[in-house]
Amino acid sequence: MGHVHKPHHVWKVPTPFASHAFHPVDGFLQSLPYHIYPFVFPLHKVVYLGLYILVNIWTISIHDGDFRVPRILRPFINGSAHHTDHHMFFDYNYGQYFTLWDRIGGSFKNPSSFEGKGPLSYVKKMEEQKWSSHVGNGCGSERGATGEAAKTE
Repeated sequence: MGHVHKPHHVWKVPTPFASHAFHPVDGFLQSLPYHIYPFVFPLHKVVYLGLYILVNIWTISIHDGDFRVPRILRPFINGSAHHTDHHMFFDYNYGQYFTLWDRIGGSFKNPSSFEGKGPLSYVKKMEEQKWSSHVGNGCGSERGATGEAAKTE
């Protein structure tokens, strides 16, 4: 089933546009609880619409790269910083709203941005690895991520 969600993770550094870029089956499965809930716990259609709007705002906000979550809530809220690491590393921070189940299940990772690193430092590292492996394959003189010419023999 992971192959259905994988297209969403093409964006290593998520953007608001990536928040709704997913496979149709993935979108259906993600929204299923929101459609089942009103049959189990009836609620007014205006409340349902309001919840739909709030879920969409939240989904966009965790993909926007704005890491502002009040410091006191950071251990509990799975915000943009957590979700950015989820996109970069895949194996961490699966929660939609909270970090509780990630902590219980062992998939919690303290966001890189809280440790002084950000998504761009990760992307730069990936780019450097790509260039070093490219040059190491005997592809001639190439310029690395720093712009310096790499020598090959």
